[in-house]
Amino acid sequence: NDTCGHMAGDNMLRDVAALLREQVRDSDIAARMGGDEFSLLLLGCPLNKARQIADDVCAAIRGYRFTWHDQVFDIGISIGMVEIGPNSGVLEDVLSAADSACYVAKQQGRGQVHVYSAMDEAAARQRGEIHWLRKLQTAIREERFELYTQPIISVAGRIPSGPALEVLLRMNDAEEGLVLPNEFIRTAERYQLIGAVDRWVFQAALDAVASGTIRLPDERSVGINISGQTMAEAGFLEFVVECLDHSQVNPAQICFEVAESAVLSDLDLARRFIGVLHGMGCTFSLDDFGSDVGSLASLQGLDIDFLKLDGLYTHNLTTNSVHQEVVSSVTRLSKAVGFKVIAEQVEDQSSFESLRDLGVNFIQGYYIEEPRSLD
Repeated sequence: NDTCGHMAGDNMLRDVAALLREQVRDSDIAARMGGDEFSLLLLGCPLNKARQIADDVCAAIRGYRFTWHDQVFDIGISIGMVEIGPNSGVLEDVLSAADSACYVAKQQGRGQVHVYSAMDEAAARQRGEIHWLRKLQTAIREERFELYTQPIISVAGRIPSGPALEVLLRMNDAEEGLVLPNEFIRTAERYQLIGAVDRWVFQAALDAVASGTIRLPDERSVGINISGQTMAEAGFLEFVVECLDHSQVNPAQICFEVAESAVLSDLDLARRFIGVLHGMGCTFSLDDFGSDVGSLASLQGLDIDFLKLDGLYTHNLTTNSVHQEVVSSVTRLSKAVGFKVIAEQVEDQSSFESLRDLGVNFIQGYYIEEPRSLD
């Protein structure tokens, strides 16, 4: 859908549906549940036979190539199986078990089949993952997200460039109200849903800038977080480029925030992703920095404009000499390689004054202003 358009996506889904029908028996039922999710109901089928059918489905999809104009795509499938018997419970319980098994299959690597075990869901429930997984799936399907913004100020007063604010995500849940990201982001990453979340945030932020809902001072930008998993996702770079091309937004108004760990884990991928968008005019900030000051040397070849200090180092700054030394070292080395430093989660005047004295360029946090809804 992102690379070739929805007509191509619809054609691919029809091809996949046909492949599924070819692999099952005439007595079985194959159905599309929505999006890219299908279900197979194998009637009167022993578990070992069902496993064989599932393996055949994986092999058929693995050998399939989708061609659209001059592009060829490989696709994969993950299958979760559940045996239905007298003690399986109601329909919702069966579907929940199949969901749990499918996500275990995804964790094991694409193209896998996993047969449901009560331990799968019990373990997931213990971690609270299934709870948030279902809520997250609903939020993605119904676009139950909201954007908040928080200002980023320059300690030097009015400046010609740099981020003026960061967009922050909230999930609007029918039962739990407004939910902060720390409740569901880990689940989104674990079950590989973070790409859908990041796409929504980027498109919503772009629309808000284009419409004037987000007002930026001249030559300032808006910070948008992108996870490492999303950055590595096939088609995401093309999605961003296409969105920028079709919007009325100057790329210089967009500052992507990517985590230090994501960049350092795959420098070649980061170099391409950052290089393409930086070449269009976007800027980049390295988020959650501070765990490895020595890594600055590895980052010199990247088009990074800003380093954002991990909030861990801005708390109790006036009484923690170790944190002061980290901030001082990062700031000093950043200036040497041409990066500007942003301090986040600044919550009191003494921390603000200490950070200013230590030479940071920008400050963000509750001391400046609490996040506000765009609505």
